Amino acid sequence: MAELSQAHAFGAIVVGDPGLGKTALARAVGDGLDGRVPVVHISAQPSLKKVPFGALSPYLSDLSVADAGSPIAIYRALTRHLGQQGSDGAVPLFIIDDAHDLDDSTSVLLAQLIATQRARVLVLARPNPGPPAEFLALSHDGMLHRHDLTPLDRQQIHELCVRELGDEILASVSAVLGKTSEGNPMFLLALLHAEARSKYLVQRNGVWCLSGERPGIDLRLTDLIQGQLRGRSRSELEVLETVALAEPILLTVLYESCDPQAVDTLVDDQLLSLIPGPDGRVSLAHPLYGEVIRAQVPIGRSITIRQRLLHLVENQADSVEGFLRWVSWGLDCGATLDDATLLKAAIVANRFYDPTFALRAARVVQAPELKSRALVEIAHARMTRGDLLYARELVDEALLNCGSLRIAKEATLLSIDLRMRAGDTSQKIRDDVHRWESAVNRIEQQRRGSSSRSVLLSRMGIRILSCFVLNLEGRYLESETQLVAIRDNPEGTEETRLAALALLGEALGSTGRPLAGAAATSEALNIIGANGHRFLRHQEFVITRHGMSLIRSGQWKAIGSLLASYSQAADGGMVHFGGILEYFEGLMALRQGRIRTARKRLMLAVEGFRESDIAQLLSMSTGMAAYACAMAGDTAGAQRYSDEFAALPAYGSLQARLQGKIHVVGANAQLIGASASINELRRIAGDAESTGMATLAASALELAVRLGDFESLTPLSRITTAFEGADGAVVNAMAVGMLKKDPVRLEATALKAKDAHYFLIAAECLGTAINLLSSQGQTQRSRALQPALNTMIDKLEGFRGRQFAEAQSATKLTQREQDIVTLASRGHSNRDIAEQHGVSVRTVEGHLYRIFAKLGISRREDLQDLHPS
Repeated sequence: MAELSQAHAFGAIVVGDPGLGKTALARAVGDGLDGRVPVVHISAQPSLKKVPFGALSPYLSDLSVADAGSPIAIYRALTRHLGQQGSDGAVPLFIIDDAHDLDDSTSVLLAQLIATQRARVLVLARPNPGPPAEFLALSHDGMLHRHDLTPLDRQQIHELCVRELGDEILASVSAVLGKTSEGNPMFLLALLHAEARSKYLVQRNGVWCLSGERPGIDLRLTDLIQGQLRGRSRSELEVLETVALAEPILLTVLYESCDPQAVDTLVDDQLLSLIPGPDGRVSLAHPLYGEVIRAQVPIGRSITIRQRLLHLVENQADSVEGFLRWVSWGLDCGATLDDATLLKAAIVANRFYDPTFALRAARVVQAPELKSRALVEIAHARMTRGDLLYARELVDEALLNCGSLRIAKEATLLSIDLRMRAGDTSQKIRDDVHRWESAVNRIEQQRRGSSSRSVLLSRMGIRILSCFVLNLEGRYLESETQLVAIRDNPEGTEETRLAALALLGEALGSTGRPLAGAAATSEALNIIGANGHRFLRHQEFVITRHGMSLIRSGQWKAIGSLLASYSQAADGGMVHFGGILEYFEGLMALRQGRIRTARKRLMLAVEGFRESDIAQLLSMSTGMAAYACAMAGDTAGAQRYSDEFAALPAYGSLQARLQGKIHVVGANAQLIGASASINELRRIAGDAESTGMATLAASALELAVRLGDFESLTPLSRITTAFEGADGAVVNAMAVGMLKKDPVRLEATALKAKDAHYFLIAAECLGTAINLLSSQGQTQRSRALQPALNTMIDKLEGFRGRQFAEAQSATKLTQREQDIVTLASRGHSNRDIAEQHGVSVRTVEGHLYRIFAKLGISRREDLQDLHPS
């Protein structure tokens, strides 16, 4: 709007792909002018692009045939039209939609009007072929400003989802919607339309969660996309159909099967995208285009296209999408597909959380030697769909008298996955490990005692799962030794190494060594990334443990990057790990002391984990939500989450359950008093330390100290002495400073904590330092720290802790003193203040003396910083 009203500028060019908001922007501009400027809307069309002044035809109805080609006559006709609008001499604004289809004559005429300052213009065009050259020239001369619209980023997508849905939405849901729509607002709004969202979204306690597989297309979205493709030639539509059915397809194959000129046109118009890489593949520019086109291609024509391409796309087996598409075609067209290929397709589909195709491929496997393996993939697909009971029956059937080491491994891993989803105890998981071990022993005996490499790897896998059970039970020191040996075993594979690294990272992070833990889990993630989709099913397992180590070591930027990359990937796993993003964000905010943020994110995490809790973090997040509510002053929320925690079954890792427990205990202290809570926290800390869960013990002791238990400082300082990372260093320095009652050390720790973004600990250190200084009679020094404490308290989003609340009380201003500060900070003299309050100047001077002493300042000018007017 500013550019359209500047004297030296005569409009703007807005360039963007369809659906990015050009038309909405033009509508907003028109509404914003509110009739103050005459507006002429011009809608260019491909059919009129070669017709001189074709775009202006709605305004030329009274023009004679003889004058139809005269620019002067055209201009006069436009002038008459503007006169009918009552322009009152104002320079008109031409809003040109789809300017890339504007005829040359209209472009030249409007450019001349702009150049002679007789018109302003808002040009809306797609990047390809782009705005007319005449407008680009005016842009280069500075008369028109160019703006290029880009897709919405992750934050904007989330905000739009919240606005349209009217309630909070899990970040994982908005990430999936963002990937599906690729940040296109028009497509995103169509996905959020009430009729469309009812198929894949569900609202739980005011939070929108994914309730099934990925969002699909509906009639509204179909109409939008078909409108974008309207006007394409028959040969271009054939290319689009072929790519939609085969993407990603080799460019050479596409040239061979379709009109090459049509292919080039669609690439130039950015409807087709060239995928970077040595083999030159092509896909549709937007995934939703493919879904719509595939749904609209008649079955007969679809089969004809597939049959024509079937023998050409066998070379695409190195592309996951191409391989699955090829198998799907074979099934549709009745082609002969061997059972090994079908089984591989089912395995790959399950890795990408596509249970529908996995079931389709696995069910037609006929070879007796592959039937059991196919049964495992059917069970996997059933589990993904939420049919846990039937999946359990299939897994148990596959393991019954199992004679294959590979099937024994895969079925056992799936069985444990089912245990985790069902919330079973660690003992049942140990039973699964023993069942696998028995199967391996039986198979080895059947092979007459020969220990092959596959038997060796199976036994290594059994040891890894045994360590997994040890971690669940909090026996990290026991598992660590075995995991190091497995990690360093030269006979192992990349899969055994990544599994050992993930569990080792968890063990190290839980025993005060989060830097080493993060290094281990980072290496595991690198193995996953280097192997394509091969180890994709382990991704969330590793990410959960990597994120915990990053938070425990205070690596805030690293955890932010991890969450951003995971949400941008937005694969099918996010449906089943729905609360993980909010969980980490809430955990990070709680650790830093950003209480309102922590409360909100943890409450969202709880709702996400209610929907699906594969990582078994519901108990921990529920307890932490109770504590965050209590710290934020939401006593009703704290009570509700405390009650919910008490009602949860005892499942998941012992450490996660106890982390939830200590935070519920902390929340109860805010509700009913600290004495009983302190005793309980001491007990949990003692038990945790005795079993090697040092990180948990430190958490319990830190909460006890926060409640006023100074006896917990001694064990807290001892436990955290050897802790790695910023978190351990800050907590240890705080404990040592409080034990020694050393205000200088506490002030230095507060600075260190602030720089590391531990704002709550910084405030507690400053508050304790101020109280110590005041008790030692060092009033001036204590008051000098007050501004720093106030700064830290502002970062806590409303929380008022015991230590710094006491420190503030000593410097709290009376109402009269606050009034005097307000006037003095605004520049009023002592006499002015005295007259306004009806007191003597000497009385005002006395008040100011006490105010300066309380606030730790010595100059009147400092009041402006402490109390801005």
